[in-house]
Amino acid sequence: MANDKLAYLEELLLNDEGLLISLRLGNGLNMEKIDLICGILKELSDEWKKDDVIPKKAANLFVDFYQAIESSCGLYNDEKQIQIMNAADKIMDLIRECVEIN
Repeated sequence: MANDKLAYLEELLLNDEGLLISLRLGNGLNMEKIDLICGILKELSDEWKKDDVIPKKAANLFVDFYQAIESSCGLYNDEKQIQIMNAADKIMDLIRECVEIN
């Protein structure tokens, strides 16, 4: 089940309509995608709480996420940059929950 969610998260981030690609192309921030990403991360965090490790695919997505969003900010005005970075911070908090050691 977590593998399906992880595949969906990857799609939300990286497919042609994904959050990171959309930002890099200058198409702006899709708040619906942000909500979907946050929901999936919450579910994955709950599933992984009992585990000592997370899948490599998740680690790969997580390690480059913030840098990828931050590098796209230069395409946007100051107000949009703040919105993008606020969304990135929200997602990063959920990523930290996914890798938190209990």
